[in-house]
Amino acid sequence: MSFCKWVSFVLIIHLLNSSQISSSSSSLTSNEFSQIPPKFLALAKRNDFFDWMVGIRRRIHENPELGYEEVETSRLVRTELEKMGVSYKYPVAVTGVIGYVGTGQAPLLL
Repeated sequence: MSFCKWVSFVLIIHLLNSSQISSSSSSLTSNEFSQIPPKFLALAKRNDFFDWMVGIRRRIHENPELGYEEVETSRLVRTELEKMGVSYKYPVAVTGVIGYVGTGQAPLLL
């Protein structure tokens, strides 16, 4: 998986976790669902979140890996998911990771 895909995945997981969208909530109402994009933008503007993302990017760039050989990148993603309490499935297509966020009902993000 390319660097951009990994970072996008981690960003989405972190944002959803920070927005407190969790399996403990039933399903989102249409009003709550429509408020997610503004929450993403607000979180992305926070200095601590920016610093966290820069740190992830730097750690990934310190150890470039070939496709299907992203052992360290996969380990980094799993570690960050564990810190956030996000369940995941590993391995997928050799080194891939699928993080699970939400209730399992629509809207669903895998």
